[in-house]
Amino acid sequence: GWLRNMVKRVNARQEEHGTRFTVNIGFTYEGLKALGLSQRSLDSFPEAFRVGMRGRAHIVGDVGPHAPEHWEGDLGGPDIHAMALIRTDSDQGREVGSQVLRDEMDATGGVEVRFVQDTMALAHENGIGSEGEHFGFADPISQPPIEGVDTPSYPGDGVPEPNGTWRPLKPGEFLLGYEDEAGPAGTPTPDPPELRLNGTYVVFRKLHQEVAAFRRYLVIAAKALYGSDDQYHQDLVAAKIMGRWRSGCPLDLSPDKDNPAIAADPQRRNNFTYEGDDQGLRCPLGSHLRRSNPRATPLKRATAVRRHRLIRRGVEYGPLLKDGALEDDGVDRGLINLFIQADIERQFEFVQKEWMKGGEFIGLDPNEQDPINGVGGEGSQMLVPGAKQPFLFDLPTFVKVKGGEYLFVPGLKALEGLIEQKF
Repeated sequence: GWLRNMVKRVNARQEEHGTRFTVNIGFTYEGLKALGLSQRSLDSFPEAFRVGMRGRAHIVGDVGPHAPEHWEGDLGGPDIHAMALIRTDSDQGREVGSQVLRDEMDATGGVEVRFVQDTMALAHENGIGSEGEHFGFADPISQPPIEGVDTPSYPGDGVPEPNGTWRPLKPGEFLLGYEDEAGPAGTPTPDPPELRLNGTYVVFRKLHQEVAAFRRYLVIAAKALYGSDDQYHQDLVAAKIMGRWRSGCPLDLSPDKDNPAIAADPQRRNNFTYEGDDQGLRCPLGSHLRRSNPRATPLKRATAVRRHRLIRRGVEYGPLLKDGALEDDGVDRGLINLFIQADIERQFEFVQKEWMKGGEFIGLDPNEQDPINGVGGEGSQMLVPGAKQPFLFDLPTFVKVKGGEYLFVPGLKALEGLIEQKF
């Protein structure tokens, strides 16, 4: 009953009690099973989705401080069946939207809320309309454009062509039932085709950020790399770790100092390929940005970068840590990431396992992990070419996974079909 009420809200801009909000809904494998989806259709879903994020933790490197035993509540477990995502432009909208859904659940029964996460976009000082995040960087800066979608596309956002231009990615990389970068057939599951058409997979991740530890480490690392811990060298280390200056300006375009004018220009801020920087002198090979999208970097393990792109929607939770504070205040703060793709294993899991949790793919030490999302701790390292002492060692764990889910988000017709048990 509750789900029938939800259908009219999905992707529709609601206006109730003087506020506006939109709702989307995604299902876990256990949730589809609870809805009564046929065994044939259940079995047609890819293994990664059927097993779920908790069961795939060892594959994506969610070990140590990221391991499921440290996750919150029931996240990743069999008791989470669906996730409703409410988007609004005000605190009031969030409260009203949440209460409307709770009231409908109470009225129909049979649904229990197991996890709630409030989020709020943080402003960033660069003033270009970009949001910020707790480490102080503008975010998000880049998203892959999709062929046939009427949204602005800027140089550097898509796939580099030999003539120096950029093209959007095929829609089937993100939406089921359409041509992808491998050909017109697209992703062939789940069955029947009516179930997958216009559907997608969303990976939900809750990430706690150790902001004070990050700030303290910048002081130590600046001294170790450059012999000075003044503000410029702290900012430089932060940029080397992330791959962009805090304004959003990429190191590849301005390696020695921040250039907010580049960050503010959508025609320039993503228009780079790392060409001519095979050693990582401008932007370290192991920086977070370069790992997330190696662009034209020659890779030691042959793979088509365009087959591993993700649409990321990130939004922050928790208040900002006081400016200049170097000690943690005990408040939970971090980032909620939603990764959108047509194939969890080929896209999210590949990026996590190969690009974030390893170094061999790009010619680094196999033990070198992403400095932001890696496991960190004793034995961790990062190569920073061009520094007086070019290695960082024993990086703290700056980001800790607190839980997550693999979700199937059906198209509207498929959602109606699920409710009517057509599949």
